[in-house]
Amino acid sequence: MDLTEIGPWVVAAILTAISLGAFFKGMTGLGLPLFAVPAIAMITSVEEAVVLMIIPGLGANLWLVSTHRRFTSLLREHLPFLIAGFIGGVLGTFLLVMVEDRWLKLILAAWLALYLIQYFLGDFLAPLFRARGAAAALVGATGGTIQGSTGVSAHIVAPYFHDPKIKPEAYAFLVATAFLVFSVAQMTAAVGTQLFTPERLALGVAALIPTLVFTRLGIASAGRISATVFNRILVITFVAMEAKLIADVL
Repeated sequence: MDLTEIGPWVVAAILTAISLGAFFKGMTGLGLPLFAVPAIAMITSVEEAVVLMIIPGLGANLWLVSTHRRFTSLLREHLPFLIAGFIGGVLGTFLLVMVEDRWLKLILAAWLALYLIQYFLGDFLAPLFRARGAAAALVGATGGTIQGSTGVSAHIVAPYFHDPKIKPEAYAFLVATAFLVFSVAQMTAAVGTQLFTPERLALGVAALIPTLVFTRLGIASAGRISATVFNRILVITFVAMEAKLIADVL
């Protein structure tokens, strides 16, 4: 991606998407790739968008896991999910190289559509998304593969870890741990397939700066921002991204 060719307003829009996603991630554990990957994919390939967000994703998730590390004991129940998710993350990153960009954008659009459907109609896929035991490995592998190939897996990870009995900080720790595992898998495969060009590496490191700043702000602001207002902004943004991605596919 050559920033000199896309104009300052587009660069500003991308940075805004990254910042908003990082802020929301700091509060809830979710949000960074949901905002950033579709926004970047609007002006470049899905492959580049996914690769560019690996380093910021690693930084944000590592910060959250470190901040809420007192909940480490909760991970025992989810080891099948995490191990299979790592394997899926490696596989998905290889698919990122092999699959045509148009199909990856279609997958990304499908996941965003699923998010919107779930938001408006309720959590009707809970029996699949919240599987435990051996079945959790299948869910984890699916989430990791989707993360590796599209950069977005919150639609699987978020419902899987949902439990009204746990604290918000514990939930943020669990989802951030899953995303961290997926990101490490992505990084491993991306280095092995030489997806990290010098330009992509430089842009990824540059994107890490606003990511860490706004992740920290999100952590500090958790519980102080109206969830209703923020969710409205989130949904409106997703609808706009969905429309653009569908237009690109068609």
